[in-house]
Amino acid sequence: MNYYKLTLEDFKRVFEFGTNYYIDPSKNTTGRTTGEPRGLGAILDAFTLGKLTEIGVEKILWEHNNHKKYILDFDIKSNSQVKDEPDIIQINESQISREPNIFIEIKNTSDNDRWIGLTEEQFNTIKRSAENRKIYMIYASIHSDTIENNPKTTDLTGMFFKEIEDQNKSVIFQKFASLNAKCKIEFIISSDDLINFAFPFERGMNMYETNLFEEKKITSFYSQGGTKIRKDILNIKEFNKFNGIKKLEISNGILIEKKEISEFEIKGDFKLITKKKKTYIECLSDVFIKNEIFGKFQLKSKKFYSFNLATVGRDPKLKRNNLFIAKNRIYQLIDDQSIRNPQDILVEIANNI
Repeated sequence: MNYYKLTLEDFKRVFEFGTNYYIDPSKNTTGRTTGEPRGLGAILDAFTLGKLTEIGVEKILWEHNNHKKYILDFDIKSNSQVKDEPDIIQINESQISREPNIFIEIKNTSDNDRWIGLTEEQFNTIKRSAENRKIYMIYASIHSDTIENNPKTTDLTGMFFKEIEDQNKSVIFQKFASLNAKCKIEFIISSDDLINFAFPFERGMNMYETNLFEEKKITSFYSQGGTKIRKDILNIKEFNKFNGIKKLEISNGILIEKKEISEFEIKGDFKLITKKKKTYIECLSDVFIKNEIFGKFQLKSKKFYSFNLATVGRDPKLKRNNLFIAKNRIYQLIDDQSIRNPQDILVEIANNI
């Protein structure tokens, strides 16, 4: 099993930690970017998701091997202490407490995440702290059932307060969903996986969109029932039985830093359509596209797609050196058995940590 339903006691444990952190006079609670003081609500928001994810992973490991206790760090410590420690700091087994034999990092991943990985500095710190131990980064998500498809109703703080409120028969937080949150392990990356499959995005490079192909309607390119090319189409090139490398241009004319980003292995029959500074693909057959950074894409015959190799955010420039793997590529690497199935790694961790 790779999921766990979080309980009220789990939430209480996290909110107690966040409250203790906030009230500690030695802790600086100003925002890192704004410099503005943060209240208790902001501190709880900052810690809740990550700490609930840690608890979820702890419980999942216990379900795989309940002869051990997997101790998380819920003490208030300095930043310098925390950065050198794994997220599972101690193992209690047979009435003996010891250091874990495997170095575990636990990270939350959401549906909106494009990239998975670490800064170069973080990775070097982990390797130094782990010494000769194996390193695994466990990525888990937390999902809740919404009310009327409104994601705001599953705000973790809101659901927690509603649960407490229900016990006291109050009505302030009744618009939130009842407390429900499930932690699911999505994938587990070893340090070797990060070295073998991550791309080194250096400081100053751009951060890119990873959902590269979006289906479009034929009217985006042709008028009069598909018989006449629209006037704003600049160029159309047709490729039949193509099987090779093609450089695809980025949106908005942004300079590509490295050729690996824009060179794609393509197989199939298709047309490349240029419209202003954007590229589109008309598939005359099923088209297979592969890139070592972004992964694999299967485009369907008789469909039109926009090519969204674009930067992300107002300031896409990276401030540090990073090792990143496109998140959708990780699932493909698991399917290809290039990265091990998370269920198999869970069993190994639970038995050997």
